[in-house]
Amino acid sequence: MLRDRFDQLMIASLVAVAIFTGILLAGAEAGKDHHKSSALDRQLEREMLYQARMTFIERNYDPVIALRNSGALQEALLKLAELGRTLPDDAHNDLLSGDILLRMSQFDRALAKLATAVRRNADYVDAASPLNQRPLIESAVAQGLPLVRDRLRSQPDNRSMAKILKDGYYLQSRLAGGCE
Repeated sequence: MLRDRFDQLMIASLVAVAIFTGILLAGAEAGKDHHKSSALDRQLEREMLYQARMTFIERNYDPVIALRNSGALQEALLKLAELGRTLPDDAHNDLLSGDILLRMSQFDRALAKLATAVRRNADYVDAASPLNQRPLIESAVAQGLPLVRDRLRSQPDNRSMAKILKDGYYLQSRLAGGCE
């Protein structure tokens, strides 16, 4: 059967290669399972973050939403300013401010606030997000952008109005699916 040392070495090498290949394949299968588990973990983590964010929003902003819904818009803005001191740079504060300013027909300020909110949290224009606020933002752009454009035509040196126009175009781009 095994006539010489060369045949013995060849068979031993083939067995070693077969064992090594088996080990590699087993590791690859474990890696696939780990990858599936890792993707599931990321999805679960993302869902938990959304739930935590929604709870945070409800806990902190429900009084503002109640004021807004009852028509007490000035009081709602005051409450948002108060919250802004304790929760600086929170995107939802800017979003609600933009919503209230839009209801007060202050389109230029609404566009600026909504643009800030979207820059801080792009989920507001993501149709698949639980934080989706596309109808609000679309309404602000549709109502405010033409007015800001007209006002800038009559005051071409107004830098703050030019910035608000850029904010409006930014929102328009994000609604159309543009990137940051």
